[in-house]
Amino acid sequence: GHLCARRYAAPMPMHRLLYLPAALLCQAFAPPRAPQHYWLGRVPEGRRRLGGRVQARTDAQLKRGIGEFYDESSGIWEEVWGEHMHHGYYREGEKPASFARHVEAQDDMIEKALELCGADGVAARCRRDGRRLRVLDVGCGVGGSSRYIARKYGADVVGLTLSPKQAARGNELSQGLNVTLKAEDATSTAFADGSFDLVWSLESGEHMPDKPRFVEELARLCAPGGAVSCVTWCHRDLEPDKRLGRVERAVLGAINYCYYLPKWCSGADYRSLFGKQPGFASSKIVVEDWTRNIAPFWPAVFRSALRWRSLRGLMRTGIRTARGAVAILLMIVGYRIGTVKFVAVAANREFS
Repeated sequence: GHLCARRYAAPMPMHRLLYLPAALLCQAFAPPRAPQHYWLGRVPEGRRRLGGRVQARTDAQLKRGIGEFYDESSGIWEEVWGEHMHHGYYREGEKPASFARHVEAQDDMIEKALELCGADGVAARCRRDGRRLRVLDVGCGVGGSSRYIARKYGADVVGLTLSPKQAARGNELSQGLNVTLKAEDATSTAFADGSFDLVWSLESGEHMPDKPRFVEELARLCAPGGAVSCVTWCHRDLEPDKRLGRVERAVLGAINYCYYLPKWCSGADYRSLFGKQPGFASSKIVVEDWTRNIAPFWPAVFRSALRWRSLRGLMRTGIRTARGAVAILLMIVGYRIGTVKFVAVAANREFS
């Protein structure tokens, strides 16, 4: 696993020189008992302690923190990368020759996820039924995927984000399309069962504190004959009764602290969770490891962060965005050592 990770995710020599500074900077913003406790979610707000132990971030604190993080940082990302706030999809071994190729790869990511879950077939069935494809975009950002899918299929799309600023900006960009973005918690919605033909989650699952609850809600909202697409950050699959190593937990813990993430799970965990949902047969659940296909992305994000426009934007924002910029290097480390995986899950709900 480690040799493979070295081959397809090895960062540039410049990155290696910055691993230690990245870790030290994260520690500068963190409680003294740092990484191991981040992995367990034991990260305080305002470095508070109780009885000598680090307090846990509650679900509410995580959700508030990630909403505020995106309120603060989304504008900088959009200035540099545009409307899509997710990885790009590349051919294995591809070495993009330009920044434009990285941006194009983000569209390719959407296309690959749509292909994996069979969205074309679902949309065709809706057309035969004389109605529009109904889509829920969970963790929609500023609605890049929402608008892409709306244009591709002529779909009605609802997007959910924890960031009010993202929702407002996304609605500005979505004028003229049947796209509505809302600042709501996607794990506790008021939508009726089976309200959507395509339930779409592109890099939002890692933010969900309660993974079983998250998967249950995705499955509940998917109509019979519909599809769920969940593309997300995971850790490597583990053997029964095994756990991640100490260094792995420390790396993920520091990432968690910077990005307001809860404990991670594996692709195998997602397969198991979807297999427990009514109407989702195990034979129709596909889990693929796309880690090799996103290898060029985080080094490209790091290089983009060194642009003057990005640095100027960082100076205008707060500590959350600065920590997020530092954590880019930690993500590269996580991929390099084989701990972080980029996983695509597709599940189709059977007809009643």
